[in-house]
Amino acid sequence: MSAITQCGQLPVMDRAVQRVLALTQDEQCELGLLVAALEADPALAVNLLRYANSAYAGRPIQAKTVRQAVVMIGRQATRQLCLEAVTFRFFESAPGNGRMSRGQMHVHAVAVARVAAAAAHMVGISPDLPHLAGLLHDCGKLVLPIAFGEEATDEIASLHPSGVARSKAEWDRFGIDHAYAGALLAEQSGLDDELVAGIAWHHGGKRGCVAPTPGIACLQLANIVVGMLAGEEPDAGLLAEILTKLDLTPDALDELAEAADANSPPAAGSGLGDRVSELERLASTDELTGLANRRHWMATVRHTIESGACGNVLLCDLDHFKQINDTHGHATGDLVLMEVSRVLERHGMAGRIGGDEFALWVAGDTGAEVAARIVTEVATAFGNHDQLGVGVSVGVAPQLDDLSEALEAADRALYEAKSAGRGRAHASELSSGLVA
Repeated sequence: MSAITQCGQLPVMDRAVQRVLALTQDEQCELGLLVAALEADPALAVNLLRYANSAYAGRPIQAKTVRQAVVMIGRQATRQLCLEAVTFRFFESAPGNGRMSRGQMHVHAVAVARVAAAAAHMVGISPDLPHLAGLLHDCGKLVLPIAFGEEATDEIASLHPSGVARSKAEWDRFGIDHAYAGALLAEQSGLDDELVAGIAWHHGGKRGCVAPTPGIACLQLANIVVGMLAGEEPDAGLLAEILTKLDLTPDALDELAEAADANSPPAAGSGLGDRVSELERLASTDELTGLANRRHWMATVRHTIESGACGNVLLCDLDHFKQINDTHGHATGDLVLMEVSRVLERHGMAGRIGGDEFALWVAGDTGAEVAARIVTEVATAFGNHDQLGVGVSVGVAPQLDDLSEALEAADRALYEAKSAGRGRAHASELSSGLVA
C-alpha cells in the first residue's frame, strides 16, 4: 500500500476539476459559470482555445475567448478535454511508471478513452464511465515499479508489452497485476465503485476472459482496438466475451478503428501548451529512435504504394540483439538501436516496427543494392567496439501493389538471410536474388 500512497490521489477528485465536470453535466447552468471555472485554470483555458481553433474542430471562424470556444466545441467535448488535461498532469507529476514514456502513456490513454466512448455510443449507453475509465485504466503501471522495482516490471513489459499476456505474467511474478493495482489506487482516491471495477477488469480479470458490464466491456474493447492498431494480437477469448456482452459483431471493430484513426484534438494540461505538438508527434513517432512508429510507417508506405510509386520494402532485424542487452545492458542496447536508425534513415522512409526490427521503403528498383550497403554500414558503424558484435539481416521484397504482400515477401527473405548465417541481405525470389 505504500506504493499506492506514493502515487498520490487520482486527479478527478480535485475540487476545481469536479466543479468543471459538474457544470458541464448541468445543461441548465449558466455559460458564464462554466467559463469562469475554466478560466480559473489559465493553462487549461489556453489549450481549450487551441483545440477549438484546430483543424480537428474544422471551424471557419477562430475563437478568441474561452466562452466562444465552449460554444464552438460543446459542453461534452469541453468535459472530455478537461479530463484528458488533468490526467496528463497526473501522469507527468506522479512517481513510478518505470522507464515508460509518460507522453506515450497519455497518448494511449486518450486513444482508449475516445474509442471507449465511441463504443458506448454504438451500444446506446452513457459514454462517461468508459471515457474516464479509459483515461485511468493503466494508472496501475505507476504503482508496480514503485512496489516491485523498475527492473522487474520492465522485464515483464519487454516480454509482454500489453494485453492479457502481460496481466497474467504480472500475476505470476508479483501476485497482482497493474489493473488490480490501479483499482486499489482508484479506490484510495475515492472514486466510485463502478469506475474502480472498470480499471480492475480492463484486461478481463485474473483469468483474462470476463466482461462484467456493458460499460466495462466498452473499455475492454477500446483497449483491444487501440492495441490492434499498434500491431498487437488480441486475446481471442476475451474479445469473444466482449462482443457477446455488447451484442456486436467483429465488423464493429472496423468502425471503432476509424474512430481511433480520426485526427485527435490536442491534449491540454497545466503549463502544457507547448507540449500539445509533442504529444501529436509521439502518436506517429518511435520515441527512442525518432523514426516513424509501426502504425505511421505502414500508413505512409501504404499510401505511397497505392499512389503508384515504384520501390522496395526492406525488413531489417538486428542479429543477436538480446545478447547485446544481456551482456552490455539495456542502455547500450538503446544506443545501438539509435545508431542503426541513423543508418537506415539515410536510405529511405524508415520505421521501427517493434523491438529490434525495422522497415524501410526504398524508392526505385535499388532495394537489393541498398540492403547490401545497410549490412556493411551497420557492421562498421561502431568503430573500435567490435566486442559489441552488432550486425543486421535484411529481407528485400520486390515491387508489389499491396503492402501486406510486400511485408510477407520481405519477411520470408529475412528468414532466408538469417538461415544463411545472419549479417547479410536476401532478396525475394521475385526480385533480384541473393545479395551479400
